[in-house]
Amino acid sequence: MKSCLAFTLIELLVVIAIIAILASMLLPTLGRTHETARATVCLNNLRQIALASTTYTLDYNGNLPSFRNWLYTKTGDLTTGKLYPQLNSKGVYLCPTDKIEMSSRRRPKSQPPSGFAARVHKRDYSYAMNCAICHATDLSKFVEPSKSMVYMEGNLATNDYSGQVGPSMVSRSLAVRHNNRGHLIMGDLHVAKMNKKEFDKADKTKRFWLPTDNPRDSLNFGLR
Repeated sequence: MKSCLAFTLIELLVVIAIIAILASMLLPTLGRTHETARATVCLNNLRQIALASTTYTLDYNGNLPSFRNWLYTKTGDLTTGKLYPQLNSKGVYLCPTDKIEMSSRRRPKSQPPSGFAARVHKRDYSYAMNCAICHATDLSKFVEPSKSMVYMEGNLATNDYSGQVGPSMVSRSLAVRHNNRGHLIMGDLHVAKMNKKEFDKADKTKRFWLPTDNPRDSLNFGLR
């Protein structure tokens, strides 16, 4: 009777193998589920930033904050940024997936910006402003607002505290960390999602970076 109830070594190994196979099938699904949840938080962060930017424009004659001070006026302190009074939360600035990557070995490989944009400090934000709109902060003057980027999840170095993305001197690429997609806020202040192929296509267009047809801006950034 006892011998009938006992597992043989082969049977035990078969059970372990089945459990391992089931685990290997479930873990990727669980990982994607967790990432989907983090992507939703990131998306909501950007929606709050878009709403805060809208509120800001109502107080400043339709103008967005400057790319130089929207994030901070004192390097490393988000609470000094011009947009912070409309948000009142430091957590809104940071994507949860980006936070995990920065604390692990999967740290962003990008180099910090150079020149006038060089600001080095431990990064606690994930979203950066398009520095190419420096002379065109009035949303009413955007030619095709739905095609011009204002903020995006930048592929930023861990010590990049510029708060900027742009066609020159700062990070130019989108961080596609959410199941190969990244988030952007466009000139009509809606939140968009793009994969790398879609971003690369938009990146090559002048309108993506420059919301108006000011020839001075086109010359400054080499966009024609």
